[in-house]
Amino acid sequence: MGNNGSKFVKKIVSPFSNTVDCSGTDHQTIVKSCSPVIVLSRKGSMFFDEDGDLAHEFYIEVPPSRKGCKATMKKVLHNLIPQGEVAHQFPRLHVDFPIILHQV
Repeated sequence: MGNNGSKFVKKIVSPFSNTVDCSGTDHQTIVKSCSPVIVLSRKGSMFFDEDGDLAHEFYIEVPPSRKGCKATMKKVLHNLIPQGEVAHQFPRLHVDFPIILHQV
């Protein structure tokens, strides 16, 4: 099993060019695989609210309509600003490998 695994890893890591037929037509897709691309940042999943606080979700407390009832929490969906690009602590490998460059 180790022998097959190392063959598989060599195929992934080594750069190569390959042409593949697209469903029996005369068009061919050129697939080029280079050394793996390193990703240094990603799109953030958190938001800033009006006060500048950063979180995944924001809630406000809604007072009860009648005396004696419990207050409820309502999710805030407006006036939120996306966090933007976030740097990874350690560089990552790109997951879309190999890359399809163009069709001939």
